[in-house]
Amino acid sequence: MPLIKILIIDEDHEYSISLCNFLTHSYSETFAVYYCKDLSDINNSIKKTEPNIILSSEKYYSEIKKYTNINLILLSSLKNPETTIKTDYIFKYKDVNQIAAEVINIHTATGNKTYSNQGKNTKVVSVFSAAGNVGKTSLALAVSSICSFTGLSVFYLNLEQFQSTSIFFNNNNQYSFSDIIYFAKEKDKNLVTKIPVICSKENDSGVHYFSQTNNVFDIKEMLPEDIDFIVTAIMDCGYYDIVMIDMDSQLNENTMKVFEKSDEILYVITNEESCLHKTRLFIDSIDLLSKSFKNKAYLKNKIKYIANKVSQQALLSDKFYLEQELMSQIVYDSNFPSLNDLSKFNGGSAMILNSYSEIAGRYIKNNMEGTV
Repeated sequence: MPLIKILIIDEDHEYSISLCNFLTHSYSETFAVYYCKDLSDINNSIKKTEPNIILSSEKYYSEIKKYTNINLILLSSLKNPETTIKTDYIFKYKDVNQIAAEVINIHTATGNKTYSNQGKNTKVVSVFSAAGNVGKTSLALAVSSICSFTGLSVFYLNLEQFQSTSIFFNNNNQYSFSDIIYFAKEKDKNLVTKIPVICSKENDSGVHYFSQTNNVFDIKEMLPEDIDFIVTAIMDCGYYDIVMIDMDSQLNENTMKVFEKSDEILYVITNEESCLHKTRLFIDSIDLLSKSFKNKAYLKNKIKYIANKVSQQALLSDKFYLEQELMSQIVYDSNFPSLNDLSKFNGGSAMILNSYSEIAGRYIKNNMEGTV
């Protein structure tokens, strides 16, 4: 069932219908939206829909306020009107995604609790390497986009300190990942419902994401419990099939928390000696790292190795179009040093796949079979 019922009351019927249709289409997991068709019978419309929130234009706001205690928000045609200093209001002619976010914030700020649908069995996939510049972000973005193109609902979460999210996605949201970190530190229980509303959605691929942090130091302020809170909230909102986590190359407590939350870890390696050396050190530490898991899961059983023979990563366009040559840049090289020994070190089978699409195909297939 939808979480928040909204009734729109505005004399501009075209505006009401447009806002109603957008919120219904884009936020069906969060809102049930109605509009008052007969403005002469507003009272009956309120009784019939029993809304949690009423969005009203100036013309009807004062009258509605007299006979209902329902959370009433003014849809103002003016920015920062002096007459509404003590009134919850939203400027009606702004981006509709921002209107949705402000509705959530006003609703929860008054003490209302919202709950998730628990609608999907979300799979968490993290992308990691002990070495930098091996193609982690290319892999995470490509697999996310391919899965989204095929109909899966995908959330891309970038936990790198120096993020490149704004290069690949348009940051058209007033909220950034810095805001999410703040909500996590405040242990905002309504973050579960806020996420589908305050995150951004890439127009071409349909991948959901948080706009990058306001500064690089915000990521450094994150604690393992903050990461746990955020990833759990994304999973619990019941909207996403896959959460793809793009990780930093550091091995610390935050990294271990991501590993713990992950169903699968894609470890990217190249045939450069420095990468192989760091990977060997990582593999030697797997058993020790596994023992630190609170859930006693075996870390080595989660890791799938991705061999990337490309020494220089192909540049991605700012819209992230999946060109054919881009989709085939991850390949297996039979002369790759130490690849044949990876399965022995790992304690499980290494995953050496031919392309981004083949990697994504595993998740698409699992989803079709109901095992994601």
